[in-house]
Amino acid sequence: MIGTVELILILIIILLVFGAGKFPKIMQNFAEGINSFKKTINDDKKNNKDSKKKNTSSQKKKTTKSK
Repeated sequence: MIGTVELILILIIILLVFGAGKFPKIMQNFAEGINSFKKTINDDKKNNKDSKKKNTSSQKKKTTKSK
């Protein structure tokens, strides 16, 4: 895991490379990317749960019809 000291060092290097003017925009874009990634993962988990429910209910219907 990255510790506090490493994060501070990374932020200082970013400030030196990009300057203080672009730093807020970079961090905003970074946060938007993380939020988009989290949303995609949550949507994917939801779709997997829904598809499992559909498969289970369709299998129950098939076994009921075959009897």
